Amino acid sequence: MEKILLPEHLGFKANLHSHSTDSDGALTPEEMKAFYQKNGYSILGYTDHLYMRDRSALNDENFVALNGYENSLNETGSKIYGGKCYHLNFYSPKPDQVGMVGITERLYTFFNTVCTHKTPEQLALAPLLDEGEDGFCDPTYSVENANAIIKKAKELGYLVVLNHPVWSGQTESDWKGLQGLTGMEIFNYGGWIGGYEEDAGYIYDEMLRDGQRICCTANDDNHNRKEYPPFPHDSFGGFNIMYPKKLDYTSVFNALKDGDLYASTGGILRGVVVKDGKLFVGAENASYIRLTANGRHAQIKRSLLQPVTEAVFELPEGIKYFRITMKDMQGRKAYTRAYFQDEWKEE
Repeated sequence: MEKILLPEHLGFKANLHSHSTDSDGALTPEEMKAFYQKNGYSILGYTDHLYMRDRSALNDENFVALNGYENSLNETGSKIYGGKCYHLNFYSPKPDQVGMVGITERLYTFFNTVCTHKTPEQLALAPLLDEGEDGFCDPTYSVENANAIIKKAKELGYLVVLNHPVWSGQTESDWKGLQGLTGMEIFNYGGWIGGYEEDAGYIYDEMLRDGQRICCTANDDNHNRKEYPPFPHDSFGGFNIMYPKKLDYTSVFNALKDGDLYASTGGILRGVVVKDGKLFVGAENASYIRLTANGRHAQIKRSLLQPVTEAVFELPEGIKYFRITMKDMQGRKAYTRAYFQDEWKEE
């Protein structure tokens, strides 16, 4: 019996975390589409800070603009960029569904007036959907408050991804106990440029051991501001290879929801298959391919002399999940999500 967990063919290239002139980015949404398409991308997640609007006009047969926004919960008394924070990306199930939840008044004011000087007409394009009298939520930084916001977003059909937990200054108490996430960023290029740890795999394993059944993504978090040469300094460093059934909005949304993707900083995977109790992994130009099970057990195939293109692993008995990491000969990585036993265990 054979179970294909990840196809052998190349899918669609996607950056799921980006910022345009709708918040603090330097490129317009239209310029970002052209910029990423020119560099081989078919999918771009528009996740401007605390601002979302209908981006249907950007979608065509060769490109999907995944509509979303990035929200923030900051520690009391901290600066906008300082102290611990939850940065969460929310992805809408429809391009014209633009209501936002979990917005704090302080950050909304900063990103939409101080930072970008939007007009009242522009702000009306991104309505708040909180139940509070003033339209804003409780700004308290806590796992419980983050979960309340995630729950409200999920009731609207949104997907929620935890962004750059290392850049956010988080520790185990901040990510353990989170509920309802779709995924987490295992790599954030903007954070890496800023000097932060490039690989959050250990955090991913801690979240998985905490019972969170989530995928992992790699993204640019690009702003493209030209005051940081060389331009574009923060694009094309983290991406995802996605496998939607077809290239349209609903299929891309469902691919993220179902974890039909893998995350990458440049490494290429060529299939993950379970057959006859063994795991077969294909890759391009790998220096190693590593199986991690339950965040504790590992098997690895590596070569210092010539590239590795395939690996065969024995799946340990009794494991809850496994995931694959590979590094190519240029030092670029690729990461699968965690695959749980009910997805591959043979009857």
